[in-house]
Amino acid sequence: MKSVFSLFAQRGADSPANQWLNDNPLVLGGIAILLGLALAGYGLFELKRGVAHDKYGNEMRGGLGKFSSIIRVVFGCAAILFGLYKMVAG
Repeated sequence: MKSVFSLFAQRGADSPANQWLNDNPLVLGGIAILLGLALAGYGLFELKRGVAHDKYGNEMRGGLGKFSSIIRVVFGCAAILFGLYKMVAG
């Protein structure tokens, strides 16, 4: 298990983890879709409630809360589109 963590700890475009993800684009696409679904879902949940939270846990209401929720939905959709692109184009 320690070798898995050391594999992902290495950096660079030619690291073994990046090479493996380039060889397996379905995995990268699936991860991006899952993260996008979580981010967009959380953004929609906060948009429906009308209260968003910042990274420190403070509540944001009104226009700023809606704006923050919409940004989360947009970036979640972008991650989903990226995942679909990686799955199709490889």
